[in-house]
Amino acid sequence: AALDAEGDNQASRARTVGHDIPLSGDRRHLIVDGTLNGIVTGPMLVDTGASYCVLTPGTARKLGFGKRSGRSIPVTTANGLIDAPFGELAAVQLRGARLDGVHAVVMDAVEPPLIGIIGLNFLTQFRFSVDLAEGRLRLEQ
Repeated sequence: AALDAEGDNQASRARTVGHDIPLSGDRRHLIVDGTLNGIVTGPMLVDTGASYCVLTPGTARKLGFGKRSGRSIPVTTANGLIDAPFGELAAVQLRGARLDGVHAVVMDAVEPPLIGIIGLNFLTQFRFSVDLAEGRLRLEQ
C-alpha cells in the first residue's frame, strides 16, 4: 500500500467513511434523527448505557415489528426485570450511516415525540465520538 508524506497508509484511510450527525436537545440528552427500516423517521435518544436499540411500542406497531418472531428477552430497567419483545430491524440509519440487521427491543423507555433509542449495538459498529461544542455525533466506519 502506498504511504503519503506523513507515512499514513492511504488505502486504509480511504476506506474510513465519516458521518457527522447533528445533535439536538439539551446537553444532558443527545437526540439524533433516525430512520428505521426506511419507513419511520423521527428523533431518537443516543444512550451509551443501552445495550440494544429500543423502539417505543408505537414505533414497533408502525413497523409491524416483533409480530413475526414472538421472541422476548429479559431486560433490566430502573423498575426491575421485564420481558421485552425482541427482534431484528432491517436497517437503522442516521444520515449517511446505515446498518442492516440491527437487533432491538420494544419497551416504554422514552416518550413521544421520540421514536426510540440508539443503543450500543448500533454505536459500537462505528468509531464514535460526541462533540457537544459543535453539536454533532461523529460515526466512522
